[in-house]
Amino acid sequence: MRFSANAIVAAALLLAISLEVVPASAQSLQMPSDAEIRAQMAKQRQDTAEALGQKIVPVKPGTFKAEVPVIKAPPPVKTQSLDDVMKQYAEAKKGPQVKRGASDLIIFVSFSLPKEILTELARQAKATGAVMVVRGFKGGSLKATKLAALEVNRAGAPWEIHPELFKAFKVKTVPTFVVASAEAESVLDDGCSPEASFSSVSGNISVELALDTIRRRAQPSIAKLAESRLAMIRASNQPGPLH
Repeated sequence: MRFSANAIVAAALLLAISLEVVPASAQSLQMPSDAEIRAQMAKQRQDTAEALGQKIVPVKPGTFKAEVPVIKAPPPVKTQSLDDVMKQYAEAKKGPQVKRGASDLIIFVSFSLPKEILTELARQAKATGAVMVVRGFKGGSLKATKLAALEVNRAGAPWEIHPELFKAFKVKTVPTFVVASAEAESVLDDGCSPEASFSSVSGNISVELALDTIRRRAQPSIAKLAESRLAMIRASNQPGPLH
């Protein structure tokens, strides 16, 4: 391939012009150092702060502290747990009190009884110093037992879960009312208390009627305990018949 003289001259002129346009300093371009970059950034921040009317105060390492505001909140309110409620069942705060082991008045119940009957029996137990006793946990659950007892025991009568007492006093049905002397604490080989140490009556009746029945039918020592308790109840005019 041949080039004309004019084409060669034109190419030479174009190359010369391009060399004249590019500055010589561009042929040896150098990047700024880290120190120069940091200085430039600091200057830009300073210029921005001054423009906004602020002054940047550098923070020395290890001197930064966060201020946590103090919030005045109301004190926490303590709520009564189910364990606290069950503990109250073991302590009767009001009404006639009878020392356990001296002459007990026990009402054997079950959560299978209607709630209104359990509620009334709990009220009478609280008023007469009797103890409510269930055989075991409702549905095998401690939590369900506590909730069921809380629902029917607004009076705050003492409750116990005591399957051995059902055997000791030969309780087969509920409700059953038992008056027991101190000798009832002794247990025979079959796990039952001596016959002469307690007397019981079953049925949907009031505590007052149960005590009167035991007073009339039991052996003299137990009948005397029932009569004494009955006199105490009548003196305080409590409780009324079961509704």
